[in-house]
Amino acid sequence: MNLIWDEYLNFLENNNINISKYGLKEGYYWLDNQIVKAYDTQGNIHKIIRLKIDDDLKISIKTEYKNKPFEIESWDETIKRNMQKLILLETKSLSLIQHYIENHKDLIPIILSSGGKDSSAVAYLVRRVCHSAGIIFNNTTLDVADTYLYIKQQENVKIINPKEGFYQWRERANFVGNRISRACCTLFKEGAMIDVLDEKQGYLFFMGMRNKESNTRSNYGDEWKNKKWGDRNWQGVLPIREWTEEEIWMYTLWRNIPINPKYKKGYSRVGCAVACPYYTKSTWVLDRYWYPVQYKRWHDILDKDFVKNNKDITLNCTQSEYHTCWNGGIYRNSPTEDVIEQFSNRNGLDINVAAKYFNHTCKCCNKKIKSKEVLAMNMKYSGRNTTKFYCKKHLMKMLNDMYVEDYTNEDWDADVKKFKIQGCKLF
Repeated sequence: MNLIWDEYLNFLENNNINISKYGLKEGYYWLDNQIVKAYDTQGNIHKIIRLKIDDDLKISIKTEYKNKPFEIESWDETIKRNMQKLILLETKSLSLIQHYIENHKDLIPIILSSGGKDSSAVAYLVRRVCHSAGIIFNNTTLDVADTYLYIKQQENVKIINPKEGFYQWRERANFVGNRISRACCTLFKEGAMIDVLDEKQGYLFFMGMRNKESNTRSNYGDEWKNKKWGDRNWQGVLPIREWTEEEIWMYTLWRNIPINPKYKKGYSRVGCAVACPYYTKSTWVLDRYWYPVQYKRWHDILDKDFVKNNKDITLNCTQSEYHTCWNGGIYRNSPTEDVIEQFSNRNGLDINVAAKYFNHTCKCCNKKIKSKEVLAMNMKYSGRNTTKFYCKKHLMKMLNDMYVEDYTNEDWDADVKKFKIQGCKLF
């Protein structure tokens, strides 16, 4: 959920969405899973339009909802309608913070901030109790200027920088990552803080995690401790864990808490710009519009990654399609003619030979073979017309049976190097 501000409305207009047709304006509407919504004065929710973003990042209106005429409720009116609830939430959170600070006087109170609205609400609440509480921001090196400027405007902020930047790490590790396989949070958030802070010092960390953010966090209590902290005297406290996202927004407006400018540009999350694998087309279209330089930098990296790591073999997609599926699983179950043709042209292979690089499993263990090198070695030793393919382990066993001496990993690497030097297009 995100409130709709003038900046986002201007973005929609510049993408050919006629906002005046629907009466959209700041102070009344919000966006929830690409559906524009509003309350009436009785507190009923009305859907206005649903937006659609295609693979080319073109925005259109998917659905126009037919509503009977209703008197729309402003954000200020929504706050007034929920005032009693907001006061109770605030009172409970302040009491919780006070309790932990008084009962852990040996620990230094610290607010952990990502630059997002939840962190900002926690910072406001904690400093109502302990004005001197410091803020720690873990610099992922992947945020935008808006976020860095917002963080630097806070009082008493410590920015923790990692030993290595995200793009340098990605280049060194030859790793783009996806929703299943990633390491960025561990390295650039948790890891960096563990490396920098004194492990002998006790800390009381106030954090903005909420129960309704995910299934994983749904069972969190007031206290939370990261297993990666080990036996350090570090304790996490979650003062807003029971709050909903809507309550966070209403409280932020009520208390006039400054927010990250990215929210006003249409983002529902503000961390790790452009390259976070959890973002989708609804975020990418904003990235391309608001942060074109950073967007281009990342997508140039994706182009190089596609070629270097032969992602067409593993995902069954073309290079242009990779830009919309890099963060997920395979794009399709089998390659299209366009995918095979692109692979054929890029590697200078006959189209029939190129087709043999796709969708093979080992004849011994049924393991899917994704490595171009392994597929090439199969065809080098069994011929380009072979229909039987083996994973590296079982191909090496077969090669071992062909040689008097053991066929080792060193022999494999030497053969691959030799074939490449000879100019074999299979590799």
